[in-house]
Amino acid sequence: MNHGFPGRRIRRLGAATAAIAAVAAGVLAQPAGADAPWQSAERIRDALFEAQSDLLLSEPGQTAADVARARGALSRELEHRLGARSPRELRALRADLSAADAAARRGDEVELAAARGAAIAALRAGAYEVTIAAVRRGDVAEARRWLLIRDFRKATRFTRPGVDATAGLDALSAGEMTPSEAVTAVKKDLLDAYQARLLEYLDEAKQAQQRDFDAALAENAALAAGYWPVLANEYERQRGRAERRRAAETFASLARDATAANAGAFRRARTQALEALDGFTAAPFTPEEQARRAAQLTRFLDLVPIEYDRGTDDGAVTIAFEIQEAVAFTEGAQSAFNDLEAALEERDPEAVGTIESALTDLDRITREANEGGAVASQEEIEAVHDTASDTFDGILPEEWKESDTEADFDLIAISLDQMEAAVNAGEREQAEQARLSAYAFFEFGPERLLRGLDPQAVSEVEGLVWYGASGEDGLAELIASDGSVRDLRDTRLALDEALEHARQTTGEGASGVTVITNAALIVFREGLEAILIIAAITASMVGANRGLRRPILRGALLALPASALLFVVSVLVLESLSQYGEKLEAIVGLVAIGVLLLVLNWFFHRVYWTDWIAGHRKRSKALAGAAGAGGAAGATILGLYLLGFSSVLREGFETVLFLQALQLEAGIGIVLAGVSLGLLATAAIGALTFALEQRLPYKRMLVVTGALISLVLVVLVGNTVRTLQGVGWIGITPLDVEFPLWMGTWLGIFPTVQTLAAQAGALAFVIGSYFLAELVRKRRVGRPRAAPGEAVGRRGEYQPSTLEAPAGHRG
Repeated sequence: MNHGFPGRRIRRLGAATAAIAAVAAGVLAQPAGADAPWQSAERIRDALFEAQSDLLLSEPGQTAADVARARGALSRELEHRLGARSPRELRALRADLSAADAAARRGDEVELAAARGAAIAALRAGAYEVTIAAVRRGDVAEARRWLLIRDFRKATRFTRPGVDATAGLDALSAGEMTPSEAVTAVKKDLLDAYQARLLEYLDEAKQAQQRDFDAALAENAALAAGYWPVLANEYERQRGRAERRRAAETFASLARDATAANAGAFRRARTQALEALDGFTAAPFTPEEQARRAAQLTRFLDLVPIEYDRGTDDGAVTIAFEIQEAVAFTEGAQSAFNDLEAALEERDPEAVGTIESALTDLDRITREANEGGAVASQEEIEAVHDTASDTFDGILPEEWKESDTEADFDLIAISLDQMEAAVNAGEREQAEQARLSAYAFFEFGPERLLRGLDPQAVSEVEGLVWYGASGEDGLAELIASDGSVRDLRDTRLALDEALEHARQTTGEGASGVTVITNAALIVFREGLEAILIIAAITASMVGANRGLRRPILRGALLALPASALLFVVSVLVLESLSQYGEKLEAIVGLVAIGVLLLVLNWFFHRVYWTDWIAGHRKRSKALAGAAGAGGAAGATILGLYLLGFSSVLREGFETVLFLQALQLEAGIGIVLAGVSLGLLATAAIGALTFALEQRLPYKRMLVVTGALISLVLVVLVGNTVRTLQGVGWIGITPLDVEFPLWMGTWLGIFPTVQTLAAQAGALAFVIGSYFLAELVRKRRVGRPRAAPGEAVGRRGEYQPSTLEAPAGHRG
């Protein structure tokens, strides 16, 4: 916003002056001690409710007095402003109060309920007109007083009550919006709320009829019919005057038939009302809002089978709150779909029907499991999900499919709000559920792109959600240990800052140079790990053992095209792979660790420490025999191939996961450019590493080998255990210590008991292997010798001195 233009300053000053003058005039015109409009409206509502209660208690005299109080509240500013700005609603309100008075005197419970519903609707419809007129004049003070007489769209776990109208008034007051822009914001909020509530009242009226609650039926139908005038002008603009007239007749009939308890006529009127509103949206979404809701719908749909899988096993519910999450995500998907249905109906009505049916099935499956009923198989719920997801994806406009993480950040913020509210209410279990929801939205949304653009930001967000970071305790720890509300609030504020940084990093889109740089760094970082692994494994394969390098290197080279193929597959089936990305990464990491430990154990004890120290001749003979032997040698060579292949494929798989998100952001061409640079840098470091390795003195090379093995295992084990924690396969026990974020990114060191214990165990394995080998060596060296310069081996074989170095190496 540029404040350097004097014309804009003058306009804003004029608008502000006009607003102040309007507020002053309103205050002066209001009698001393008069109630604000919303206070009078509340008095009317409360008095009519008390009248209903007194009628049920058979106190007709008190009932009439209650209605008289309601009629008395219609005075002063409320009546004056309604008469000036919304005379039709004022006439309706007076008539409704008169009808309530007559019903009270007759003791007619149903008529009184209908009159109360109609009066409340008339109040809100009139307040809507007065509010819009005030905003149009720039009278923020009056608009705020009347905006309080409003209804709100029912909030769900993943939707917040509408506050766009309030935000619009704030922006108008601050000079950041013109009156016409503020009118648009207020209208969108209120029209969306009243249409949603109208549909909800229709549903509630149906339920009341099914239960034979005649009073509730009449009141809900009257509220639905009374909200219709708020939507009527926009309906006429979209459908025409004739359609508006027919819809008005339908809603009038709806209210009459409900009050008369005419079941058949009410059902017909309700069906006609729903048909009239089908495909109509009073407050159309902008293209950006539609894209965001579409992204939320996709996210909700994808999370339903994931949570269901985590919460069930072999036809039984094992984790109840996971099923509750599946129910909540289904509700979120239905809500998002309702907002998009009108736009999608124009594209493909048949597909919309398919999606509606699939969402109904998802709702049935998840609710039955949650309420102790039948537990459907995972295959069944995934089939329903695939139907909904594939159909939805097939009818989406292309502009809705663009990658946008804003929807995920909205859902994260909503879930964190729910978490805080649950903690304040003492509901720690609900708070934990909301925290896990927030993490799920982050994990399956922004994290995928952020890991490619700023992996350290991922570590910070995950730390704050789980075990702590940035000097604050983690949310998981605070909830589990019943931490104070203040501490949780401090962590939430730090998390908000980290999420805002993540939003800015992912939301504005990265430039081509940034994507190339990040892709190159990803390839270089993972490639460096692969080089360290291979270098550590092959460092001591010298002399007669040099031939064992070939299967390892060949296996490593085979992993390169396998990784490239994996990248191609990930592009083709992007969503399928990303849905299970961390689980697959965890599995591949476990395989890599297992193979690395087993083969290294075999190598140290059978190939290097035992066979090398046993002497050149025996070693040469044994390896020659192994090379020519069948089963055992084949298993040895296959194990070495597998070692090289799995070691590099694990890094390749992780690289693919990171590059996947960058490919979505910038396209495959730019990403491949970064990959090429990263491969060149990796190849240069690899050549330097192996050349240096060849020139190292033998003893120093052993030291380097041990250091490389230790580093590789620490990083590999730390990252794999952290991934296992992320997918919920291992618990998280935070430590009251803070490590720099780069230690997690580059060294896999995180402040949790599980990660550090696993790394300590891996390190103990390497060190233990060394000391065990030393013990074996000392025992052999200490055996009696047959003659000077000779050593007695097994079966009397000659062995050279263990102090000899292999040919070509300096001691």
